Amino acid sequence: MVSFKSALFVIACLTSISSASDDFEIFHESTFPNLACTALIGKMATFFTKGGSYCDVKLQQALGTYTHCLETIPDPNARKNFLISCAAYNLTEEQYLDSYNNATKYLLNTTADPTFNATKISYLPVLLPKKRVIGAWKSERGRYYNYNYAFYYGVTLFSYWYLILFMAGICNLAYFVCPNFIKQKLTGPAANKFRQLFTLPALGSKSHAHHTVAFKFFVYFVPTRLESVLVGIWIILAIVFNCISFTHDSPNIIWPQKPTEMGRKIADRSGQICLWLLPNLILFSGRNNVMQWISGWNYSRFILIHKWNARMATLMGILHAIGMTYNGKGLGKYEMRNKQPYVRWGYVSLIAMCLLSFHSMLVFRKSRYELFILIHIILAIFFIAGGWIHTSNDGFQQWYYAATAIWGFDRLVRLIRLFSFGVRTAEVQLIANETLRVKVPRPAHWKPFPGCHAFIHFLRPTCFWQSHPFTIVDSVVEDNTINFYIKVKGGITHGLYQYLSKQPNNKALIKVSIEGPYGQKISINKYENTVFIAGGNGIPGLYYEATDIAKTIGDKTRIKLYWVIRHYRSIEWFYPELLRLKNTNIEPIIYITQPHVGLVEPIFSHGNESEEEEEEEQQEKKSDTVEESTDYIGKLKNKLNFIEFREGKPDFYTIVGEEIKETNGPIAFASCAHGSMVDDTRKGVVDHINNTKYRVELFEQQQTW
Repeated sequence: MVSFKSALFVIACLTSISSASDDFEIFHESTFPNLACTALIGKMATFFTKGGSYCDVKLQQALGTYTHCLETIPDPNARKNFLISCAAYNLTEEQYLDSYNNATKYLLNTTADPTFNATKISYLPVLLPKKRVIGAWKSERGRYYNYNYAFYYGVTLFSYWYLILFMAGICNLAYFVCPNFIKQKLTGPAANKFRQLFTLPALGSKSHAHHTVAFKFFVYFVPTRLESVLVGIWIILAIVFNCISFTHDSPNIIWPQKPTEMGRKIADRSGQICLWLLPNLILFSGRNNVMQWISGWNYSRFILIHKWNARMATLMGILHAIGMTYNGKGLGKYEMRNKQPYVRWGYVSLIAMCLLSFHSMLVFRKSRYELFILIHIILAIFFIAGGWIHTSNDGFQQWYYAATAIWGFDRLVRLIRLFSFGVRTAEVQLIANETLRVKVPRPAHWKPFPGCHAFIHFLRPTCFWQSHPFTIVDSVVEDNTINFYIKVKGGITHGLYQYLSKQPNNKALIKVSIEGPYGQKISINKYENTVFIAGGNGIPGLYYEATDIAKTIGDKTRIKLYWVIRHYRSIEWFYPELLRLKNTNIEPIIYITQPHVGLVEPIFSHGNESEEEEEEEQQEKKSDTVEESTDYIGKLKNKLNFIEFREGKPDFYTIVGEEIKETNGPIAFASCAHGSMVDDTRKGVVDHINNTKYRVELFEQQQTW
């Protein structure tokens, strides 16, 4: 269930976004004649000092000139709208026409009078060339309609994701409230073909959860085909919206040269659309995103959307800067503008945006995640602060208010979660020289659930500011206790490994605080047959899911739990949980990929390798490691005789195909393992979905961000 804190958070976010949009004004046809005449007359003559008005019948030269301007514009409502705007002066249509007729007799042709000075007050009405009047009207229409387009296109890009999330929410709800409809009606050749082509597969042949490397440096994850289509449509819309509906208005009284005019219009469009991307940019990257619960999407998918929002915002920021440069150069204002603080802060914001986009590459996140987060936050502060100052002159800083409010509310809710859990003393133990088991007593009100995860803060001087997400398992031994099982890699886990390896029994008491729980339940318990595929430290979440189904549904469903580990000693850190599988209807199958390799060193190597790379490195060291005791393996298998042990690497593409073919009834797969195993599972579901007449579902629990 969604928490009250998360609901409060999203309400505050939407309120902030709504208040931000209040500052955008929609310009209507009725406003353009007044804007055009005011601008044109201001360039050609002066009729009064500060405080005067064209509505004042006492200033006949000003009113007369204005009426001639309005009557020249091809807008039948120009006169009526002007009289409405002059309501405070009680100007009547009769007075308007009298002033028009009177001014006709005295119109001064300023081009024929070499002594005329436009900066000095004129006591005669001024003749306005028809071509310039029409040009002024078109100029104002073009400028402010461009603002309208920016508003409409920005709202469309902003709302696009909420329309998609609304549809995703309906589908997610359907899995829980009417699962039989999903299992019985949404199957067959047509439904399967759609799922094979669109909703289930990776973008290419297989790679999705397993990262791809290009040019030895560029590391990235390939999105699924569904994600690619949804993000691709949004990107195309963003590009199109920045390219269409531009008009050249000539003669243009605002920007006389075409490059100057088009540069400013492009800059206005891209800059204002960019503002609409900011709320989602912050919201989708936050931990307390209720849209995750509504849609059923995992955090990884929201991070994908966040990244592409950021990239398009950066491109629009660059486009805005280029357009304003063209405009400034054309008007001779480039140097003058660059001296203004708001422009310089705009540069700061843009540079921060560019650095954020570059720095968010996977190679940086993977190598030094803690440092990545710190730098990301610092750059984001400069991005928001610089943009806030840059837009404040034009009243567009409201979007930065909204972005800051969303970020602030997220941090507030995170603090509330931390205080709700409190500071606890955790028992942290290094087991099998590869995994940290963190056992934490939890408050009675703090309820974990299958599929949830939490962020743990180790309150030590060297790392108290860091938080890391891990799957939670409610202890099977002690009440009101949760366990984390953390793979030893680089960073904080390496530091803890070094510390614990020097402690008696590799165990120590460490103060911790937990932020969570996060995530949402999946509807896998609605299926008659379930298959869980876990690899290494991916077992806790799937184990929790499987045991919860066994506890609540029992013999009504068939449950198979695959777990792939490298060595028999890896069982040690999850041994108590495995014992609890005895006398349940769960069928556990454990694959041991390196049964004859002992673990005498932590499996983290340099701290940056993938688990597949580390496994290859361990295989190379096989001849140098301690020989495994045959008695140890025999005793282990005897104690866990209800578990099927298989030695060697599993082929989950084939296993999934066999499970689908041999199972009588709807079947669901859940995976959380090495990237290649997860991809094999997905590929197996896609390719073998037609091998049964029943519904086949896939729940990918792997989180990558």
